[in-house]
Amino acid sequence: MLYRSIRELADDIRSGMTTPGELVSEALERIEALDGELQAFVTVMRDAALQAAEEAEREQRRGFFRGPLHGIPIAVKDLIAVRGERLTAGSRVLADYVAPEDASVVEHLRRHGAIIIGKTNTHEFGLGIFTPPTRNPWKRDHVPGGSSGGSAVAVAAGMCVGAIGTDTGGSIRIPAACCGVTGLKPTYGRVSCHGVIPLSRSLDHVGPLARSAEDCAFIFDAIAGYDPRDPESVSGPPSRSSALLIEGPEGRGPLSLQGLRLGLPPEDFVAPLDPEVRAAWRAAVLIFQEAGAHISEVSLSRPSLATFRTIQLPEAAFAHRERGWLSERAALYGPLTLRRLQEGERIWAVDYLRAQQERRLFSTQLRSVLQRVDALVLPAQPMPAIPIAQIDQEITIEGQREEATTASLRLTLPFNLAGLPAVAFPCGFSQAGLPLGLQVVGNAFDEATVLRIAHAYQQLTDWHRRDIP
Repeated sequence: MLYRSIRELADDIRSGMTTPGELVSEALERIEALDGELQAFVTVMRDAALQAAEEAEREQRRGFFRGPLHGIPIAVKDLIAVRGERLTAGSRVLADYVAPEDASVVEHLRRHGAIIIGKTNTHEFGLGIFTPPTRNPWKRDHVPGGSSGGSAVAVAAGMCVGAIGTDTGGSIRIPAACCGVTGLKPTYGRVSCHGVIPLSRSLDHVGPLARSAEDCAFIFDAIAGYDPRDPESVSGPPSRSSALLIEGPEGRGPLSLQGLRLGLPPEDFVAPLDPEVRAAWRAAVLIFQEAGAHISEVSLSRPSLATFRTIQLPEAAFAHRERGWLSERAALYGPLTLRRLQEGERIWAVDYLRAQQERRLFSTQLRSVLQRVDALVLPAQPMPAIPIAQIDQEITIEGQREEATTASLRLTLPFNLAGLPAVAFPCGFSQAGLPLGLQVVGNAFDEATVLRIAHAYQQLTDWHRRDIP
């Protein structure tokens, strides 16, 4: 049942064909059977989830149905507070910390009837593109992506229906691409970060991972909204992304991409690309054309990893110094995380301000491009998931040597800098059996369009329906 869509499960729960208790029990059975090997979860909330399922069933018997997420098992990344549960951020620094309250995103999920099934693994404080000890469900010796790797694996392996992740440089979209699921990074400020351990305040986003764009839309509709407790939160009308997926623009239906203008970034923005990734990208573009979209190449310069790091690392160091962790618990950090935080403390203010200026110039250029097209279409990752053994090494793509971390971030981080919505979803598989990911980027607050494009593609293909071996 956990591989069925939220819409199908909601219909079955509403009609009484299945119950929240049955869904939660199946999720717990899958976790017990698979998670010993995959290690997606830090904490499994067995008793709390079963109790929440009983309450959801009592509400259902009274005729109170909270909406599409009523009784749906959702996992939450362990950077996000869940009341009464450990909040470790994947670090010994917070090994024994118990959250006193729910994060805003968890409050929203509970209000809409979702059942929190557990907390998922993350790279330490989200500061990395691998999620040890989590394993890729398609090939156990390959990375699941990070830092929301636990959330992506839990969805891919059918241990929950959906999950919540965070994305500072690609941490929702990278694992979505590596694990063959769909992940949405919303517009900056669209989903509250209150109760989420910060990595980089001006780059952090919270968003959903699920099997499909439609499922992501249902979860996004539930968690989006203004929150006065988050100073970066933005106000706006309630999201209707899921309704627009079903209705389409002007009631024309979800498959109609007629007249939609899709832009392709130039070669120097995306290159180098693994040949299988390039072929899958081009094949997806042909599908969009056949669905009625107009395709054109746009002019766009890619911001550097150095610009991103010069913003991210000082903000991360400030967050950890502000809480006293970096001064009082430095010995408890992993060596890579500690090294990066210390590097952030050594970055000069003038360099930080210069990077912010470069960020503004790129964001202005990107918004100008998006006045001429409705969305950009490009790969989510330049290569399939790499072997775990290569994570700290250089890899070769189209004959060019590149650090694995740089390769993983370079097609996702630009859209954190700009704060624009982006969705990643599967568009094929490599000959080795690893998922390949596509990315659609849209205008600010236009999650509905990027999700509709992904949904239309998923109605014409079946990559997102593949089950792990």
